[in-house]
Amino acid sequence: MESTCPISSDGLEAIQWINTIFGECVYGWQECASLMFGYLSILAWLNAQMPQVIKNYRLGTAESLSFTFLVVWLIGDVANLIGCTILGQLPFQLYLSIYFITIDTFLCIQWIYYVKYPTNSLRQWFNPGKCLTKKTETPTSTSSTETTCLLSEPSQKSYSASASTSKATALLMIGLFTLANAGFSQSLTTNPTTNVTDHIVTQQQQKQSDENMIWIGRFFAWLCTSLYLSSRLPQIIQNFRRRSVEGLSMALFFFAAMGNLTYCLSIFTNPHATRQSIIESVPYIIGSAGTLMFDGTIYAQYMIFDNKVKETDSQA
Repeated sequence: MESTCPISSDGLEAIQWINTIFGECVYGWQECASLMFGYLSILAWLNAQMPQVIKNYRLGTAESLSFTFLVVWLIGDVANLIGCTILGQLPFQLYLSIYFITIDTFLCIQWIYYVKYPTNSLRQWFNPGKCLTKKTETPTSTSSTETTCLLSEPSQKSYSASASTSKATALLMIGLFTLANAGFSQSLTTNPTTNVTDHIVTQQQQKQSDENMIWIGRFFAWLCTSLYLSSRLPQIIQNFRRRSVEGLSMALFFFAAMGNLTYCLSIFTNPHATRQSIIESVPYIIGSAGTLMFDGTIYAQYMIFDNKVKETDSQA
């Protein structure tokens, strides 16, 4: 099978197996490495949150997670989706953003289901007569146990929680449609004309619109960076107060760290990167590198607190 990629200006032929599998025209090992790091980053992020979802289900609780951490992470992914929509990014990027929002939302629902309203009517229906044991740890290494039994009568709190969730979802959708309509309103009000003067005005308006799109993209890039960086802090603080990371899936933070690391490597190994493209990528680089540092902090907490638990168990 002949390659559909042209020969580069340096006389290099495209790597055949990459063109066959990914449909990309890649020349040389450096460009190949950049592409592979990019796909590894996507693969890592696709597997990041799912281990925590599974662990919450198996344990029947999500109290190890900071709800602020989940909400800020969700808002960051929503901002990313809005930015992709307004800037007209590739469909694959939009689908990826929707997938992340879906997983984030499911983690938030798990926290509400297991922690905020542990005796909700749905849980009572699935587990009639089951008693729940909640263990509370304090910084002084003492613990207290609270037992709550699921009643057969539906809880009124679950209905208020559902109503609040519905209101929040409605507000989120209204905001999304408002921003989308604002982004496309200018293109809908432009009428084609054959007049030379109007054509020049149209070109100027198009140039101004492109500049506005660039600034909108930069705004959402820095917004996502700020949200992703700040999202880890509530979880780190909660781990420190609990003196434990029990219930957290370290696979979540491992895959997140690998996703951020490979993303940075894909940028720095790209042979076509220019000074301008690097500058435009600064918010993403800062967000990835900073989040990588915070994930390292959570891993350090895991090593410290896990060793203390093992020492306590051996002494007992």
